[in-house]
Amino acid sequence: MKKHKFKTSQEAYDGLNKYFFTQEFNIVRRGGGRYGGQMVAYNQFVIIEKAWVNPKFDFGNTFGYRKQKWSGLLNNYIDKEALTDLKNRIKIRENKKGRNYNESMVFYNKHGHGKNCLLSLTCSRRQHNKQPIISFNLRSSEITKRLLMDLLLIQRISELLYPDAEYVSLNMFVVNMYQNAEAFTMFDTWKPIKDFIKNGTTLSPWQGKVLQTLKKFKTVNIDLITMKVHKRCVRQLQRPEGIPLSGDRPMLTKELIL
Repeated sequence: MKKHKFKTSQEAYDGLNKYFFTQEFNIVRRGGGRYGGQMVAYNQFVIIEKAWVNPKFDFGNTFGYRKQKWSGLLNNYIDKEALTDLKNRIKIRENKKGRNYNESMVFYNKHGHGKNCLLSLTCSRRQHNKQPIISFNLRSSEITKRLLMDLLLIQRISELLYPDAEYVSLNMFVVNMYQNAEAFTMFDTWKPIKDFIKNGTTLSPWQGKVLQTLKKFKTVNIDLITMKVHKRCVRQLQRPEGIPLSGDRPMLTKELIL
């Protein structure tokens, strides 16, 4: 198992994307590898000190997402009765003198298209931790387009369950985590991908693949692109007047509530 530690959810998102892009050798050494257009790693354990996603992160500007993406995530994974039951159980345990407990909830998967990526979470109070901890499990996670929204969902759940806590810590276990070369190019609109590479270093095969794809998507005539998922990347990366071809429709983290 590979263990990562980060201060915030946002730092985890940035750091994991950097890890996949820069640590091809280590990922392969640990049993992962490059399969087609994906870099895959298994059994990733991520410790996050504070559940916090930058409230100014713009899912619309970065990935072309619309508000329906967030509402669809909620409708697919959140069972209101189950979440209310968990909140009530935690409230009872919080009011007791000995606050040492573990209370769990299974994520819903109503529509099927979610593919059961989010599985379950457990809320804990531990004797030597001042802040509550939420541990959650994922069957699989695409780390560029999807991971940050999942982390935001857990943050919103933590704010509902622990409204008086200074912050909530997270433990995330992912069975299968992967970076898609085409999707990762859109990360460049958030932070320049080339900044992850030290000057003078030899590119790994994965880095070469990503940078070649990035250059193509930034310069290609979009009418020559046939795959819809690739066109989506081109629409976000090409900004002739500072606005992506997909249009300027902001979708800020601070607007996405539970």
